[in-house]
Amino acid sequence: MKQIPAYDMDENVRRERLPVVAGAYARQFKKDFTLFLQLRAKELVPEGRMVVSLPGRRSDEPVTETSLIWGTAAQILGAMASEGVIDKEKLDSLYIPVHGPSDEELREIIQEEGSFSITEMRVHDPISGMDRALLTPNRMVNSLRAAFEPIIVQHFGSPAEIMDEFVRTGEKHLSLQRSSQVKHARSPRVMLVVSLTKA
Repeated sequence: MKQIPAYDMDENVRRERLPVVAGAYARQFKKDFTLFLQLRAKELVPEGRMVVSLPGRRSDEPVTETSLIWGTAAQILGAMASEGVIDKEKLDSLYIPVHGPSDEELREIIQEEGSFSITEMRVHDPISGMDRALLTPNRMVNSLRAAFEPIIVQHFGSPAEIMDEFVRTGEKHLSLQRSSQVKHARSPRVMLVVSLTKA
């Protein structure tokens, strides 16, 4: 995946590359999830059950919606690099192939792999019923921190300093760009939950 320049800090370049990057990440996800299913099938007895929950998107949503979470983190890291907090060369070498599959995409992979039958699949909004006004910059950045901290720390080092600055920069970034927060609030990612039975 590192041959694909996915996280160029130039927004226009990133947008132009999105179809190529999204396609590559979708192919990699299919390969990885197929292997996951094959390995889990070896561990389960016939008719054994498994529930898988992962972030994704509805079938009618464009891929750009699922790139939002990493896009925000990349912008925060870009700001940190421009301020000299982290090394720009290290940032340029950071690749995180985040892919949120659609429910139909997940269904096709499971059916094509063949080890499991789908008992039930649900698509739900993890913040359903929550007052979207509660999605403050602090909460949003700390959600990003929870998702990406191990990867960022491993790549850049200095855990406390890097992540504290990530939160400070992220809060400032999201506070200044209220439209990003509104877009985030109006475009919730979904969770895909699928109950599987070994064939």
